[in-house]
Amino acid sequence: MDSSLHKHYHDKEFDPRLYIETYFNSENNDTFDEVVDYPIKQLFKTFSSGRVRGETLLDVSAGPLAFHLLTACDFFKEINVIEFTDANIREFEMWRNKEPGAADWSHAAKFICELEGKSEEWEGKEDKARRAVKRVVKCDLTKDNPLEPVVLPQVDCLLSMYVLLVVSKDHQAYRSNLKKLASMLKTGGYMLLVGSYNTSYYMIGEHKFFTLSWDEEFIREAVCDAGFIIENLEELPTKKTSNFSDYTHIIFLVARKEKEV
Repeated sequence: MDSSLHKHYHDKEFDPRLYIETYFNSENNDTFDEVVDYPIKQLFKTFSSGRVRGETLLDVSAGPLAFHLLTACDFFKEINVIEFTDANIREFEMWRNKEPGAADWSHAAKFICELEGKSEEWEGKEDKARRAVKRVVKCDLTKDNPLEPVVLPQVDCLLSMYVLLVVSKDHQAYRSNLKKLASMLKTGGYMLLVGSYNTSYYMIGEHKFFTLSWDEEFIREAVCDAGFIIENLEELPTKKTSNFSDYTHIIFLVARKEKEV
């Protein structure tokens, strides 16, 4: 299928709840250990090392995800979340406000608490993350100020999960969007980036969605061009065959912002 015919992230066919159930529910997804458990392990290891620290974290991720915030909330006092569509904001706020029918991230809470050696404390983990989230702001990367009219102070850490792949139409747009996100981070702060290599599509229900395909050479160039020094890049080759996406690797990148560009 011609990728130009694929649906896009901002299209109405992007169903936030079905997206969560497809990729981030352990009962439905054979690659759950790669797309959820692996990033959680990497985040926990990175935060626990003490290298990435500060008061504020900005989360810029694909869809109304919360599982990665269950780790971040132990290390940052304030988390601000950027979302790209009204539907995603509504879905995330349902979880944040503990509304009936909200997404259940208890599987992630249990896994994180096992890593911490505090398995009996998992029931309070989601509430701690909810308290840490101070704002949910809509983002439009086509604007010079993507958060307009909101102005947020630069943060100590930028955490991005999968999103630039699905909101960037080509490699040039990816580079531009990455620089816009980098401008929200303090010089000397860290960006933690989770993505996938060589992906040509992802499925939500019957709809095939566009995703930008890139490899290690491209991401290294784009990140350095955005003013960062890459300190670590981990790659996990997929061992599973998925009916929902064709990625070949999940990657976890740690980069320090050296300068404004």
